[in-house]
Amino acid sequence: MSLLTPEDFEPWVGRKVRVGTVPEPVEITLGRIHRRNAIAGFDVRVPFSLYFESALDTYLIDGTYEFDCGKGGPHAICVTQLQPQPDRRIYEAVFA
Repeated sequence: MSLLTPEDFEPWVGRKVRVGTVPEPVEITLGRIHRRNAIAGFDVRVPFSLYFESALDTYLIDGTYEFDCGKGGPHAICVTQLQPQPDRRIYEAVFA
């Protein structure tokens, strides 16, 4: 199994992804990818974060969900809600 990279998600920026929630799935949008500086001395992927957006009435509690981005998925991704904006919710997934 290979580690996911930012490039795996680039085709999905600006597109809706399906999140496996109960009682039924919801769709949220992958808003952007933020690449971080590589960690010196480690031969692993470059750390990055995914930022997802949803309507205010779509609320995910912090946790791990199955995200179906279409390619090679679904992927188990842990998200944390950031400070909501007046018109949307923002979630971050960190890949170190």
